[in-house]
Amino acid sequence: MLENFITFLKSGIGVSYAMWQYPVLFLPVTLLLYQLFPQRFRRYVLLAASLLFFAFFSGILIVFPIAASLISYAAGRIMENIAGNKEIKRKERTRRRKRVLAAGIIILLATLAVIKYSDFAGLTLVRISHIFHGNFQWNLLDWAVPVGISYFTLEAIAYMTDVFRDDIKAEHDFIKLLLFIVFFPKLMEGPISRYNEIADDLSSGRATTADNVANGYQRILWGLFKKLVIADHLAPAVDILFQNNIMDGSLSVAAAILFTIQEYMDFSGTIDIVIGSGITFGVHLTENFRQPFFAKNASDFWHRWHITLGTFFRDYIFYPVTLAKPVMKFTKKVRDKFGKFAGTIAAPMLALFLVWLSNGLWHGPRWTYIFYGMYYFVLIELENIFEEPFLGVLKKLKLTEESITVRVFRFIKLFIIVIIGEMFFRADNIAIGVKMFMQIFTNFHLNVLAENAGFLGLDFWDYWTVAAGMLLVIAVSVLKERGYPIRTKLMAYPIAARFAFWYVCILAVVIFGAYGNGYDAAGMIYAKF
Repeated sequence: MLENFITFLKSGIGVSYAMWQYPVLFLPVTLLLYQLFPQRFRRYVLLAASLLFFAFFSGILIVFPIAASLISYAAGRIMENIAGNKEIKRKERTRRRKRVLAAGIIILLATLAVIKYSDFAGLTLVRISHIFHGNFQWNLLDWAVPVGISYFTLEAIAYMTDVFRDDIKAEHDFIKLLLFIVFFPKLMEGPISRYNEIADDLSSGRATTADNVANGYQRILWGLFKKLVIADHLAPAVDILFQNNIMDGSLSVAAAILFTIQEYMDFSGTIDIVIGSGITFGVHLTENFRQPFFAKNASDFWHRWHITLGTFFRDYIFYPVTLAKPVMKFTKKVRDKFGKFAGTIAAPMLALFLVWLSNGLWHGPRWTYIFYGMYYFVLIELENIFEEPFLGVLKKLKLTEESITVRVFRFIKLFIIVIIGEMFFRADNIAIGVKMFMQIFTNFHLNVLAENAGFLGLDFWDYWTVAAGMLLVIAVSVLKERGYPIRTKLMAYPIAARFAFWYVCILAVVIFGAYGNGYDAAGMIYAKF
């Protein structure tokens, strides 16, 4: 552990821009400038910091979020003008506004599709061509992808759609909308915010407070702990296990479990840093996680994991598709031909299919991601179908959903579902995922895992560090799930005790965090999506 501390001191805060320079340099400087400027100029400080932050990672590609802001701004204003033109009949106004909305969405999605998916589509066509003995060729375009494009594209689409639905008024202040789109804490990993939730707070220029800074940095510290002490320690082991994916079923299980832990700690930890950063400015970003592993089934899991992505798909794909006139006509035909039950599930099933196809594609241009989406689509549909019969069985056995037996069963079932899904998600391709899965049943030997535990890039102290960190995270999660007011209890202690506690926490992150060769502390799993 002393070696870790020395490595940290030698490398300085340059070990990772995102994980150290951000909270100890970039954010404090931005906060200081924000406070020093008069209130009316503070939003420009946030905007300049956000554009600088984006330019650091993506350079000239900063034109993309600016263009997305211009498109959504123009679409909103045009839809507002059409709505206010009483000389046009109501139906015609609605029709024209739909066209504007469709144009805005198509431009944004087409841009996203070309940049992220054109090579994927081209190579897929090449494979199909070869299957049919064709000679289709594709020269890789290898587009540079702006950081956060999947996040700010969805936010811009949500803004335009909300204006069309009259849920919000079109914004007349372009700077306010641009700041919403590019606000630096949420740029790389979300959460996917709604305009009406944070735009006013972002542009208000209200002075920050000592409580905001303290509460924000406490949340940031918790995120750094999860990211650096747990996720980044596990990263080398996960890489090694997935690189040697056909050795033994026990290694497949270990790979899936460790990646699940790494991904959760990485993503939720980064989101803690993001939300904490917002708090320092008095901006309360939407929570993106709510103890997902306490969920009762796969559907509930996704109500607790990446919450803002799920609510986006629910509000802008699931409900619109379910209520669309063509789908309702289709539902009626299904009901007339196959009965009431089939008619009842037809529309939700179609909408759910599109949601999970979109979920898979949103993660990136890989068939493993699409498989991952379809995996959850099938599982959630099966759960929906069998939930009522399952509750009937519980009733006959005189058990309730809160019975310890039922809760343990559901936890084990969910854990198996999640780690299998993550195995395919992380695998290089579907074929490798299938091999890893099949090995669990055909070539499983615990002694192989034991023999290879020392060759996974982790030493004795790494294992103990991760284990201790996991126990702490689990304990905090249990308390939060039970509604225990952790922060309130901490704040009740004398100020000296609180300072001592947070000082120890900072030292724990510095000493036990993963630094040096073999670690990429700046690598954030969901930043690439």
